[in-house]
Amino acid sequence: MKQYPWEEAQFINDLKGLLKIRSVNGDCGPVSERAPLGQGIYDAIEYMLDLGRKFGFRTKNLDGYAGWIEMGEGERLVAVVAHLDTVSVDPEGWVADPFDGTVIDGKLYGRGVSDDKGPAMVALYAMKAIAASGVNLGKRVRLVLGGSEEAGGWRCIERYKKTEELPDCAFTPDSEYPVTFAEKGLLHLDFHRDLDDSIPPLSLHCGQMYNIVPAFAEAEFAGKHYEAEGRAAHAMEPHKGENALLKLCAQLRAQGIEHPFLSLAGIATAEGLGIAFSDEPSGCTTINPAIAHVDEKHASLCCDLRIPVTVPLEQVVGAAEKAAAQFGFETRNTSYMPPLYVKKDSPLVQTLQRVFQECTGTDLPPVSCGGGTYARAFENAVAFGALFPEDPVTYHQTNEFWKLDSIGKTFQIITNAIELI
Repeated sequence: MKQYPWEEAQFINDLKGLLKIRSVNGDCGPVSERAPLGQGIYDAIEYMLDLGRKFGFRTKNLDGYAGWIEMGEGERLVAVVAHLDTVSVDPEGWVADPFDGTVIDGKLYGRGVSDDKGPAMVALYAMKAIAASGVNLGKRVRLVLGGSEEAGGWRCIERYKKTEELPDCAFTPDSEYPVTFAEKGLLHLDFHRDLDDSIPPLSLHCGQMYNIVPAFAEAEFAGKHYEAEGRAAHAMEPHKGENALLKLCAQLRAQGIEHPFLSLAGIATAEGLGIAFSDEPSGCTTINPAIAHVDEKHASLCCDLRIPVTVPLEQVVGAAEKAAAQFGFETRNTSYMPPLYVKKDSPLVQTLQRVFQECTGTDLPPVSCGGGTYARAFENAVAFGALFPEDPVTYHQTNEFWKLDSIGKTFQIITNAIELI
């Protein structure tokens, strides 16, 4: 594999500028016709497009929902797809300002540095390096930059598909190495019921987003305040966090408090709901009870589920409905993303695997995951990088960081991948 010149100092400076833009999904400033996802997301898109123009590439802003940066000539279009929105930030516990891009002990800290602003910037610098090398690609390479990945629904990709050319193949650096050939089905499932005077009043609140394991929950019952602290993690790997909601509900049950919501929370696991399905390509069902609201009149629990690629959606929803009904809860499917499954012997997977193996000297096979990446949005697309298996996964967490040496290695991998796919 080629070794391309790595402009680390300039890269860090440009990435710091991007990290300073507060593009928190759902909380990034005024929404307007020009900035339908919020001013911060619009500013992040424009920041990247300005850099793309500075580097000599073609660019387009798609009504504030997304943007693209393109290089090369030819009929064939290869895409690298990344996102510029981030999850929210709990300012407590950070070793540095989460919106400053601070380097400490060889690590660059900041919200979005690894998910996904950093990898997006790496892809842009990879395009810059290829252009400077003078290599004739014989194709066009387009960096697609979305603005609404973290909230689900992907309005940015919907907008892209309405008017823009679809790629012949694509990858997204929004996961881990090596190639992710399978992604579980992603289901948001809500349980809800009305309450009446026969049920003791309970006030309980927890969580804001489906895809984050809640780190704090609080409740009021009979004039007494209860709270619990946990540890946030990405919902695709809920076992890496500690769910404050489940912890609080267990605490309330231990006090002898009886309530339908607490009973539901007591079975809010894959086993408890009867949905512990698994398959060979992608593993087991996971569930993250993420958002809860209970008052005197109503109770709701919103959950993020990751479903094995060969398991039908109806089988999961049916089992969950049956389990929740015993406590009077109805079930509502609020969103569903079908699984991604690209064969391991496809040219795309094989080429990316070869790049990874030759750049790293390792022979790891392609993998499956519970994450939901932009790869699902296009035909012949996979997730590829940008974290190495040995890298700590800190996205969605306090003190999100990316090691500088890993960034440099990823730059070489992505640059070679863009040239060869």
